[in-house]
Amino acid sequence: MTLDPEEIPHGSLRPETRMMLTQPVRILTEWRIWVVAGEVVTFLLYKEGDRVTYRSEIDADALAFAQGLARLNPGYATAYVMDICRTESGLKLLETNCINAAGFYAADVMTLAAAIDALG
Repeated sequence: MTLDPEEIPHGSLRPETRMMLTQPVRILTEWRIWVVAGEVVTFLLYKEGDRVTYRSEIDADALAFAQGLARLNPGYATAYVMDICRTESGLKLLETNCINAAGFYAADVMTLAAAIDALG
């Protein structure tokens, strides 16, 4: 599947931009995770079913999943956000993004700032 240049809105996408697509699935729970220097430093519950919610909590298996993903590619970025979700078939990675383009909501911003400051 390719898009012609006139089909692409102004921004960073180009006709040669690689995209990964999958079949739609029902998201049961979604979390936003902040990773600094390869470690999860803060997180929040972002969505439960169809309801948006912002609470500083995460299931233990979801935290372990996120930390495992962060360690799979240590050179990916010094600091970034990762959205993960629970589906009927298990935990999945939804997306990663630059840290300055993601809302902080109920994240522990002081812990995040301290982790970034510790980078020197």
